Amino acid sequence: MTPVRIHRAAAAVALAAANLLAAATASGASTAKALPQHITLFSASVRGKDAPMVVQAAGPISGLGTETQTEKNTANGQINYATLHFSNGNVRFIAPEKFAWKPDFRSCSATAAGGGTFTITGGTGAYRGVSGKGTFTSNGVMIGARGAHRNCLPKAQPTINYVIVRLVGTAATSS
Repeated sequence: MTPVRIHRAAAAVALAAANLLAAATASGASTAKALPQHITLFSASVRGKDAPMVVQAAGPISGLGTETQTEKNTANGQINYATLHFSNGNVRFIAPEKFAWKPDFRSCSATAAGGGTFTITGGTGAYRGVSGKGTFTSNGVMIGARGAHRNCLPKAQPTINYVIVRLVGTAATSS
């Protein structure tokens, strides 16, 4: 084989590879690699008024934002349907969770713990085609309301409560 034929054969192989890559991209195949993802959610409520939930994310999903969610109670716990709102797009995920408050009426406070798994179900904007999954933990503190004689009022709105949720897993954005 002469050098000219080798170059023609190499060019034909390169052209075939380019056509295969274009076909794979056109069919929606993704070459995105799942990378480490960390998301922290901060929620607070003062005298029954909820502050916006703050989100801090690092990884393929990154930035500061807010979160909204709906919940569904089941016999096995709660299922959270959440949306993270960032300036460059939104991320949706589902997170089955077991979570419970443990009251201490002597100190008129409570602590909370929970956790579960999450699955990223989609996104918009910069996060269109995002996927991912992982685990999370939830921890919180509540300070209860007290009466005129400093007695704990367990049925009244708490004075303050906050919950921090830490999600750790992997995420990939479509290429």
